[in-house]
Amino acid sequence: MTGRQEEEKIGIQEDAIGYRLPATGSPERRLLGYLWPLKKLFLLSLVCTAGISAIEVTFVFLISRVLKATIEKNPGLLDKVALLIIGIHMVKWVFSYGQTCFISAAMQKIAVRLRNDLYSHLQSLSLSYFERTKVGHLISRMTSDVALVQNSASQITQLVSSPLTIIGTMVLIFKWNWRLAAVSLVILPFMSYAITRIGHGMRGLTQAAQVRLADVAAIIQETLSATRIVKAFGMEEYEKSRFAEENQRSYGAAMRAVRRSAAISPTVEVLGIAGIAFVLWYGGNMVTKNSVPGFTTDVLIGFLFGLERIATSVRNIAGINVTYQQAMAGAERIFDVLDETPDVMDAPDASPMSPMEGRVEFRDVSFAYNSGGPVLQQVSFVAEPGKQIALVGPSGAGKSTIANLIPRFYDVTDGAVLIDGTDIRRVTAHSLRDQIAIVPQETMLFSSSIRENISYGRIGASEQEVVEAAKAANADDFIRKLPQGYDTLVGERGVRLSGGERQRIAIARALLKNPKLLILDEATSSLDTASEAVVQEALDRLMSGRTTLVIAHRLSTVVNADLILALDGGRIVESGTHSELLARGGLYAGLYSAQKPKNPTDEQVYSE
Repeated sequence: MTGRQEEEKIGIQEDAIGYRLPATGSPERRLLGYLWPLKKLFLLSLVCTAGISAIEVTFVFLISRVLKATIEKNPGLLDKVALLIIGIHMVKWVFSYGQTCFISAAMQKIAVRLRNDLYSHLQSLSLSYFERTKVGHLISRMTSDVALVQNSASQITQLVSSPLTIIGTMVLIFKWNWRLAAVSLVILPFMSYAITRIGHGMRGLTQAAQVRLADVAAIIQETLSATRIVKAFGMEEYEKSRFAEENQRSYGAAMRAVRRSAAISPTVEVLGIAGIAFVLWYGGNMVTKNSVPGFTTDVLIGFLFGLERIATSVRNIAGINVTYQQAMAGAERIFDVLDETPDVMDAPDASPMSPMEGRVEFRDVSFAYNSGGPVLQQVSFVAEPGKQIALVGPSGAGKSTIANLIPRFYDVTDGAVLIDGTDIRRVTAHSLRDQIAIVPQETMLFSSSIRENISYGRIGASEQEVVEAAKAANADDFIRKLPQGYDTLVGERGVRLSGGERQRIAIARALLKNPKLLILDEATSSLDTASEAVVQEALDRLMSGRTTLVIAHRLSTVVNADLILALDGGRIVESGTHSELLARGGLYAGLYSAQKPKNPTDEQVYSE
């Protein structure tokens, strides 16, 4: 059977870059897919392991020779044996070093690949997955669960060395006295039963402990991300209490697993000592009475050393079982994430999106989230290239849902969204989103420099292009006043900048991307009047010549829109220009009137 046939037999496949991908199936089978490409490292490690086992068996024999030389007062033999013991342990050092380096390199590579696969897969999942999954849980999968798999490295070598040591030592003690060896090894089935019995349920206990640990990580992530809110509401003591309670639950779950695993080693040790005690009694009588020719004191001591090696190896195998169950628990949680499928996927025959003109059409679109009833019902409208379309209406009317359907963050339940006459489900999501820019209400900046945040949509943009985008977004002046200018770090989520400054960075980012289709999701609703004026001026430049969909909270910002769509209950109940909708006296007129300033001196500013 060829190497390729062997790989196909165990379900290993090859990806475009030549890496062996894990097959579907049980966690064990899938992990084999990660182990297989590193088989040379594992083989080298196992060769070293076999060498170590051979040396340990040889050491048992040499111990009996030392005693024989001492009893017989043979200094020449004693010198030779002592030198041999030193020599074989120097060789053992080489084997031990190689074993650790080879197996650690393999497991580190597996951990890197698992984290890469997890992160890459998370990037491919739809928004709906992240809406129902805590970020802390995902971080736990990529850290503690991967660590469980990675930390099984030492046990992989024990899986080979312990059986080899047991077999080699058994051959030696059977050679010395097969009757005593057979009787003393009767204890092995009891050890095996204890290992199996106590190890049963370890995987479930480990999974429960990992879930609790993930809950702790989730609280840390949530509260640290919302530190400003926690302090604003004076909830520090509450959060301390909540964390301590969850931390205690994590402790309890971990200790249940620890108590189960802790019982294995002493149980095996007690059984092993019982076997050794029997040999001491029975073998000691054989030596004292000289009932078996050749079974002398040196053989008895060597026999005891051999049994101790066997008991230790059996105890190591017990540890392997525990570690194996823990590693599989981590692997199952990892593969649970990798098995998630995106709700939005490219069609098999999807083609790249052609350069956009920017005509957007909603054709009888209906949409419902998995967890509820319809959010949009029979929505139809057309946004012509270069025009500004405003979406207004009460909260929950479906405005943001319409904005989310255009870049295919979700797929429509019924109907179709078309851009330039093409159903967006027939083009690749990446090529579609590459020609769309979004400026959200709450700007998300990365904890890197201002330059890197502006160029995020166009990695590799020149310095001049970044600066021009910042100038167009009314951001260049305040950026140059910062300590390091464009190299200033903005802090996590842009915390070192004001709301208006963050928003202008987001506008500069969108300008640099130079999209044909622009989505503004209440981009000025959280700003004060002074900041809004500066940001609105930048937005006007951004919208020029682009098809723009504006979700508006402050209706004063959309009075000049080419088309205003008023939504209520997931339906378009009115459409027209500002003046047309005011004349009808319907939903839009009511919303506009409710926001209209009561102070007459503000009337002109508002209408402008």
